Amino acid sequence: MKAKYISSGLLAAFLITAISLALPAQQINRNVPDQERLRQHVTYLASDDLEGRRTGTPGADKAANYIAREFARLGLHHAQPSARLSKNKNQAVSGFFQPFPYVAGVELGKKNMFTFSFGGDSSQVPRKRSAQVVSLIIREDWMPLGFSSNSRLENLSAEVVGYGITAAELNHNDYAGKDVTGKIAIARYGTPDGDNPHGQFARYEDVRWKAIAARNAGAKALMVISKEENLKEDRLAQLRYDNSAGDAGLPVIVVSRKAAVRLFLEPLRPGSDEAERTLDQATSNADQAAAAAQVNRLHLNLTTDLLRREAAAMNVIGVLEGTDPSLKGEAIVIGAHYDHLGRGGAGSLAARGGEVHHGADDNASGVAGMLELSRVFTSQRPAPQRTIIFIAFSGEEEGLLGSNYYVNHPIVPLANTVAMFNMDMIGRLKANKLIIGGVGTAQEWRRSIEAAQKRIAAKESLVAGTDRYAAIERLHS
Repeated sequence: MKAKYISSGLLAAFLITAISLALPAQQINRNVPDQERLRQHVTYLASDDLEGRRTGTPGADKAANYIAREFARLGLHHAQPSARLSKNKNQAVSGFFQPFPYVAGVELGKKNMFTFSFGGDSSQVPRKRSAQVVSLIIREDWMPLGFSSNSRLENLSAEVVGYGITAAELNHNDYAGKDVTGKIAIARYGTPDGDNPHGQFARYEDVRWKAIAARNAGAKALMVISKEENLKEDRLAQLRYDNSAGDAGLPVIVVSRKAAVRLFLEPLRPGSDEAERTLDQATSNADQAAAAAQVNRLHLNLTTDLLRREAAAMNVIGVLEGTDPSLKGEAIVIGAHYDHLGRGGAGSLAARGGEVHHGADDNASGVAGMLELSRVFTSQRPAPQRTIIFIAFSGEEEGLLGSNYYVNHPIVPLANTVAMFNMDMIGRLKANKLIIGGVGTAQEWRRSIEAAQKRIAAKESLVAGTDRYAAIERLHS
């Protein structure tokens, strides 16, 4: 990875500003961030060997071990106090790890089954394919979604619920006047906005919202009718697991339009124009009565069986204990996420995966900055009065998993955590400007940042013609 992704002088300016905010001015000395060290960290973390550092992959593990070794080399303390006295090198490194639950993938189990019949009790009919019982084919006619619960449901009835959306702020409820308790809710794909991505229902296109609405209404399962003629082309049929949201709390499946026609309109020839038009009418809010008689005769058996593959995932935490007896109980957190998008796939612009997403800026640059600050602070004399906690988070790209886990399992109580610097994408600057967000989280931030900015600008104006890095170094000499 080339150094052009890092604007070294301006990055150093930011790091020194962070130092000036974390420590009283009289504690600053000439031990400033080193450009070459920053470059080395980014070069390794963004290398092909780490394959994009996707959470749960060997590349992410390599990045975690690299960061832990840096923490150990600098003499930081473990997040796990019990590991501090270990003479085992592996434990000495792993002592910096804070593991958290992570599902790396999901696949079909062997028990998935979906059958239906009309009129009689389908659970009493032999399960072999007959005129009375229709077995739908997994992957071709239907698929459970990756966040579906595992369950075995027998002899359920169904209820058509339009788009399956409840939105109080829009005065919209597809479940109004319907009793889906103990039934399978059948919903259309999409929203009343159609293909408009900026419509008022845009946020509700995510099937998770439909699942929440179905669960809240008392449904036993949710069936979504596919948008695509070929089920394999529907993104809903692509098994993936969203760690940020977890299990849906009920079975959620997608069925092909061809299979839906058989459910609603068995007398019509599946795939015919008449069947397609009738299906759309039968599932619309305008004419759901057209499907009522047929749906009321349905008896459905559904078994969903998904296997979730867990993988190692961890934050990397190093602790620099404060020196002041009264202030060391307070902590400042300096953090940066070290994971990225791997080889693409869910959450990236390359939905099918392929080439390595190196993530030099997002967020090898932030990790490099954090590691340099850890080096600066561990050699700072006089040493910091407050405890400083350095955290390399994982699972950020998957939905802030690592940081969410930390705030629920902090090593210093959050009540005693007085400030946090989050360093994300600090390596690529535009028009020589650095954006600092979150200044509204405490009244002290804006005042401190503006004061630091003025000091830097004033000193730089005095050393016009001197390189920017030297000017910033003089500021704190």
